[in-house]
Amino acid sequence: MKTILVIVLILFIGGIQSLGQGIEFLKGDYNAALEKAKQEGKMLFVDFYADWCGPCKRMAKDVFTLAVVGNYFNEKFVSVQINAEDPVNRVVVKQNKVRSYPTLAFFDADGKLLSRTEGALDCTAFIKLAKVVTGEEMSFEEIYAKFKSSKNDLVLMQQLLIGAPAYVGTLEDMERAKWIARIEKIFKDYIDLKMGPELINADDYRIINTFHHADKPGDKLMEFMNKNMEAYLKLGEGPAYFVMEYNNKIIENLARAGKEEYKKYLERIDGDMKLTYSVVPHKTMSARQRFTYLYDAEYLLFYKKDGEGYVKSMDVYFKELGEEARAIDYGMAAQQVYTATGGKVPESVILKTKEWTVKALQYTDISLIDKINFLAMLGDTNKVLKEYVEAKKCYNQAFMESMQMEQEMTKAMIQMRIKQKLAALDLIK
Repeated sequence: MKTILVIVLILFIGGIQSLGQGIEFLKGDYNAALEKAKQEGKMLFVDFYADWCGPCKRMAKDVFTLAVVGNYFNEKFVSVQINAEDPVNRVVVKQNKVRSYPTLAFFDADGKLLSRTEGALDCTAFIKLAKVVTGEEMSFEEIYAKFKSSKNDLVLMQQLLIGAPAYVGTLEDMERAKWIARIEKIFKDYIDLKMGPELINADDYRIINTFHHADKPGDKLMEFMNKNMEAYLKLGEGPAYFVMEYNNKIIENLARAGKEEYKKYLERIDGDMKLTYSVVPHKTMSARQRFTYLYDAEYLLFYKKDGEGYVKSMDVYFKELGEEARAIDYGMAAQQVYTATGGKVPESVILKTKEWTVKALQYTDISLIDKINFLAMLGDTNKVLKEYVEAKKCYNQAFMESMQMEQEMTKAMIQMRIKQKLAALDLIK
C-alpha cells in the first residue's frame, strides 16, 4: 500500500569528507564553482540536494565517496553541492528548474546545462552519465539517431530508456512532450520484443519501475513479473513490492466500486501471488489477513457508506495487528473516513476517528509533516464535533509545528491552509 499523508522524511545529510577518496566538492557556491571550472578548463557538476532527502544522503554516503567515482570526477569536473532549499541558492535553483532531490546537473564552463537527471543513481549509472557528458560514450541524441535506422535493436532501445529521464529532464514544453511520447512508444515496443527470461535483470527492472504504470487486471508485464518472482527476488524486494502495488490497486478500485470481484484478487495473495506477498512482514497476521481486513473495510466505507461497519472492522484489524500498528496505520484509517464521506457520518464514527488520530499523535517516531497533518485532522474532527476551542488549539499547534519546516514553499502552503481553517472556525464561532 502506498503510504498517505507522508510528504517528507526528516533526515540529515552531512557534508562530504573525501579523505583523499571520492569527489572533492568545492566549498563554495554555484558562481564560485563555475568560475573555478572556467579557470581549469573543466565542466561543472552540481549536486542539488536537500537536508531531509534520504536518496541524497545515500548517494552522498555510498556513491560520492567511492574512489572510482572520485578519480573520474576530480579529473574531469569541478564539483559543488548546492542545498536547494537554502534561500541563498534560490536564483540558481529556479533558473535550473530543480523540482526534486537529488537533481544531478552538468554544465559547460559557460554555465550551459548539458545534462540533468532527477533521483539517485548507483555508481555505474552515475559514471556512465558523466561519460556521456564528456563525450566518452554516445549521447542520447547520437543513440537515437542510430536507433532510427535499427528500430528493433534491443541494446539501443535499452540505452535510450536508461538515458531518457536525464535527457528529457533538460527539455521544456512541446519538445519535452514530444520526447515523452517517443519514449513511451519505445518502452512499449521494447517490452513486447524482450518479454522473456532476458528481461529479468537490474537494468530492465529499473526501466520498468520508471515507465510502467498499471492498475487494470490482466496487465501482461505485471503478470509476467509475478510468474517469475523467484528470479526477480534475486534483484531484491523491490520487484515484489512493485507487483504487489499493482494487485492492491486493483483490489482497492474494485472494492470501492462495490464489485465483489475484488475478493478474487484477495485470494491471489496466498494463491499464485504468494511468493510476491512473502515480503510483507507478518508477525501477527498473514498478508492475506492484513489486506482482507483493509479492503473489506474499504468496501463497507466507500461502497456501502457504512461508517459504523468500517469502524468495527478496523477496530478488529488494529486489535489483531497489535504492536505492529504504526502511527500511519491509525492516521490512514481516520483519513479514509473523511475521504469517503467528508465527515458526514454518525457521531460515534467521528469519535472513533478522533481516537485513532490521538493514538497516531502519541507515537514519537512520526515525521514532522505527519504530525502537522494529524494535528490538522484532529482540529477538523473537533470542529465537526463542535468542540471549537479544542479545534483552535489543534490548528494553532499545527501552525507552530510548521515553523520548524525548512522547505519554504511547502511551509507557506501548509501555513496558508491552516490559516484558512482558523478563519473558517472564527466565522462559525
